[in-house]
Amino acid sequence: MHAALALLASCAASLIVASIASADAGESRAPDVIEGRYIVLYEPSTPTPARKSERLERSKGFRARLRYGSAVKGFAARLSPAQARQLRSEAGVALVAPDRPVRALDVPLAAGDEAPTGVRRIEAAGDTGVRGSSSVNVAVIDTGIDLAHPDLNTAQGVNCVAPGSPAQDDNGHGTHVAGTIGARNDGAGVVGVAPGTRVYGVKALDASGGGAYSQIICGIDWVTRTRGDGDPSNDIAVANMSLGGSGAPVGTCANTTDPMHAAICASIAAGVTYVVAAGNSGWDFDYAPAPDTPAAYPEVLTVTAMSDSDGRGGGAGGAPACTTGEGDDRYATFSNFAATSAGAAHAIAAPGVCIRSTWPGGGYETISGTSMATPHVTGIAALCLGEAGGPGPCAGLTPAQIAAKLRGDAQAYASTAYGFAGDPLRPFAGVYFGHLAHVPVADTVAPTTSAVSPAACATAVATSAAVAVTFSEPMDKASAEAVFSLVRESDGAPVAGAYSWSGTTMTFRPSAPLAEGTVYRATLAASAKDVAGNALAADRAWSFKTLTTVTAVPDGAALQAGTLRSGGLTSLHARRQRLPRRDLDEWRHANDVLVRALLRCRPRPAQPPRDLPRAQLGELQPDGLRVALAEQRLGAGRLAQHRRDRGARRQVARRHAGRLRQLGRRAPRARPLHVGQPVVLRRWRPASRNAHAPVGA
Repeated sequence: MHAALALLASCAASLIVASIASADAGESRAPDVIEGRYIVLYEPSTPTPARKSERLERSKGFRARLRYGSAVKGFAARLSPAQARQLRSEAGVALVAPDRPVRALDVPLAAGDEAPTGVRRIEAAGDTGVRGSSSVNVAVIDTGIDLAHPDLNTAQGVNCVAPGSPAQDDNGHGTHVAGTIGARNDGAGVVGVAPGTRVYGVKALDASGGGAYSQIICGIDWVTRTRGDGDPSNDIAVANMSLGGSGAPVGTCANTTDPMHAAICASIAAGVTYVVAAGNSGWDFDYAPAPDTPAAYPEVLTVTAMSDSDGRGGGAGGAPACTTGEGDDRYATFSNFAATSAGAAHAIAAPGVCIRSTWPGGGYETISGTSMATPHVTGIAALCLGEAGGPGPCAGLTPAQIAAKLRGDAQAYASTAYGFAGDPLRPFAGVYFGHLAHVPVADTVAPTTSAVSPAACATAVATSAAVAVTFSEPMDKASAEAVFSLVRESDGAPVAGAYSWSGTTMTFRPSAPLAEGTVYRATLAASAKDVAGNALAADRAWSFKTLTTVTAVPDGAALQAGTLRSGGLTSLHARRQRLPRRDLDEWRHANDVLVRALLRCRPRPAQPPRDLPRAQLGELQPDGLRVALAEQRLGAGRLAQHRRDRGARRQVARRHAGRLRQLGRRAPRARPLHVGQPVVLRRWRPASRNAHAPVGA
């Protein structure tokens, strides 16, 4: 069933609020489906979707109308309920969904009127000047384009209504949209937002302005394919979708069961920015049970419509002459709006009432609708990506960042003089139309570096580390890479490596590990430029030092409870730790002093007389003979001198052993031994009276 969206050409603000109540009640908001037509999507990992479709055609007895292989993998076909059930249980099939109707979102109006005001209202043109042509390609997914119109720079895309045929417009809607985007500045007819920009015709709607999800997905699939076909000259950067219809509840890209949503998600991931119409029903496009799609998809930039009659702000122009019920610088009464924070997060407004633009046969026409508002924002996005052969403020940004920038620019430029009644500065309760879009303003601000890694004066930097610089805005990559250097500070030897970019962050990854314990200096000269040609505000230079690695630790001896144990020096199998060089040197010195002290004060083990009774042997202490036995062998004088010497040496040993324990408490138990932190010493204790064995620390 093909159901057109209702037009509310004479709603007042009170009726808009009332439409929210009726939407909440679920009146006339059930998603439409096309009986007997389905969209089948395979798992993304399917290696040969075309062969799989052919096999399923033979085994299930159907014929695919359209096949997909870029944005998504699968096909569209007319199926019986039994065939649909069989395909749902087929291995490798991720989704079988009913096809849904969509329509071009224009408001039919009488032919003939004034020169276009919308382009002037967003300040893309003035009384004496216009903007330049965009340097990127734009796709118009619509009824096609008049490929021979003299006022348009057109290119053949794809025909998804009659595959294999030219994407020629047999309705007028797509040609009108294309003219608002890029009608030439040639002294005749009208001028677009980005005059002379190349527009590709992608025919997904028929002569009546109607179509289906399956045809829209076919167009999205072709747009996505241009991003990976090896031919950069045909890469589509922005896609205009002035169409829509009611759909199923919207999920995220990760969990969506809507095939058109899945296709748009994949296309956006490939680098295409999607600008879509909000719809002309005068209700909330983000109504959860039955949203307007693709307007409700959170990844797209959704355009609502406002009314303007004179191409200027201020509301002094009177009512537009081509219709009734509208006013100058007010929301368009037919326009859909956002009623939730999720919808408001991707909504923006543009002129959509009495818009004059190109028409098939080399002519011009004046019509209204959110379809007419949408190409104004599409043209702005194209200019933001590049203008007059050079990069624009959006160059290098992702589609999500581009959408955010356009909305941010509109908000930054907002004022009661520039805006309209119904925008966020003069809102109506429960409805959100967004700020009025504005063409990119010339960028004259010098870029700066907002962060670097490793940080300036950082120490213990891994030898495998990369060097990254984050800029305040998109940069001309070639100019930034050309003036960046990383050198060894001791002799100025340069470090070779490769560059990569993520948004506004440039990363330099050395081709070989950096040297250990070495200071390096990174420099970025002020001649690095942003995409608008502005040089960096100042040079940026910083240094960092890499980590030094040690592969061994000296053996040591230990004290336990402040007393020496007999049995000789014990070998300490120290855990490998990360240590600063200063602490390692201190550890070595303390350990050497301790070892020397132990060697000097260690008494030679005395052997008891052979005739000593066995009972007395059992009373021997492990650290030497008791006093009586010592006096017997050494004499009282020598024993006293030995005790005095040993006491002094023990004091030296205790002092250095205490320092070792202090260092040991600061040491984490790490795996590899690096210069930086000391070892933890093990203690030893005798296992019996006559033997000694190690125990854990």
